[in-house]
Amino acid sequence: MELTIFGIAVFVTGLWALYASFRGAIYGMAVYSLFGCALALVLPGGVGIMPAQLFLLFFFLRAFNLGGGKNLADAFALDKAGFWLLCTCLWGVVGAILLPRLLRGSTLVFPVDRTIVGSVMLKPLGPVSGNLSQTIYCIGDVVVYCAMYAFLKFRGAYKALATAIFMLTLCDVLAGVIDVGAHFAGIDVMSAVKTAQYADLTGEEMGGFVRISGTFSETSAFSGFTLPLFVFCLNLWLVGYRRRVAGALAIASGLLLLLSTSGTAYVGLSGYLVVLFFSQPGRVSPDASSRKQRMWVIAACTGLLGTLYVILFLPAVADAIYQFVNMTVLNKAGSDSGVERMSWNTQGVTNFFETYGIGVGLGSIRASSFLVVLLGSLGIVGVVCYGMFLGKSLLSPVSSHYPLTERAVCYASRHATIATLIVASSSGGVFELGSCFYLFAAAAAALCARAPRRVPPQVSWALRRVHE
Repeated sequence: MELTIFGIAVFVTGLWALYASFRGAIYGMAVYSLFGCALALVLPGGVGIMPAQLFLLFFFLRAFNLGGGKNLADAFALDKAGFWLLCTCLWGVVGAILLPRLLRGSTLVFPVDRTIVGSVMLKPLGPVSGNLSQTIYCIGDVVVYCAMYAFLKFRGAYKALATAIFMLTLCDVLAGVIDVGAHFAGIDVMSAVKTAQYADLTGEEMGGFVRISGTFSETSAFSGFTLPLFVFCLNLWLVGYRRRVAGALAIASGLLLLLSTSGTAYVGLSGYLVVLFFSQPGRVSPDASSRKQRMWVIAACTGLLGTLYVILFLPAVADAIYQFVNMTVLNKAGSDSGVERMSWNTQGVTNFFETYGIGVGLGSIRASSFLVVLLGSLGIVGVVCYGMFLGKSLLSPVSSHYPLTERAVCYASRHATIATLIVASSSGGVFELGSCFYLFAAAAAALCARAPRRVPPQVSWALRRVHE
């Protein structure tokens, strides 16, 4: 067993979080999720533990010490969204153990197997390492969700979560800027935080633009991680919560997404803009509707004037941008990578039908869409359970009884959750969506319970006089 410098940092901050304010645990869980390509601990057999996975132990213990088992279990009450997440996890664990064995050889799959080197090839269904790894990730995500849900019962937790995401976004933006600067300077800086055994595709260029990857192994992973952070900050700015900080971070992360050269970023942004257009932030803050209208007008005018200027006065730049968009988005499906990923999706849907809707088990297949992974791996049962989890988290009404901070963070978390799903549905290869997603999901669902009815001031005054 080998403990890396990240592991030492996790143990130090984790022990501090156990005895300090619970806010420290939330900050640590959020910030450590940034290092998805770093190893904190290497177990015998070469199994690597990431910083966020290792810190989860301290995150859970702090939640248990603060609220006890009752608060943790409350996240899975029958009327809560977490109940359906727990059902998804239980079905996933059972399926990962039984289905690859019971249905062995009944269908061909593109497996999630760490022993495979190079291109993923079709193989008969059977147990693979992905069944174990994805099961562990799934259980860990449920633990993140219930611990964050327990924290949110305490005063100041929503503000702490917003601050944690601000810190995470700032670190992510700085990592992206350093990545670009190091590329032009010819210095390999980011390799210090990319110690995991992933194929490193950093340092590449496309159409003369640097492919920004930050702390991740490739630009698509960076953009998939950054988009929900951008959406979270943007929506907090819309509803007027800490506008200067949220606005600055939204602009910075949004610019990095536009400059990332990632088709995932552009597809995700395009999909989310549709959601943003139909959103109703005025339900959270009366000023948000007018602020949203001004934002659309300014963005449309700026985009139109910028486009006309480039076409009329900078034709060479316009041609370069066209070629760039053509490579990253329009012709992406026709590339070798696009053809390969479409074959993954096609086979995932085939797996669903060939198993008569049961699925092949969590971690048995790789695809290029979270929806296909969910369908092919967990079948009808998994789709229904996870769909109920998302529906109760994102669509349940939130009472105006709650303070503005709680409603604002809940609203922004719901939009960040939707943005993650949009990105994952266009390029997600496995079921695991990351700890950040379940932090957002917990905040999105925690205010769904009916708020206590407000007591009229006259009755409240009379009750105080009686007690006196």
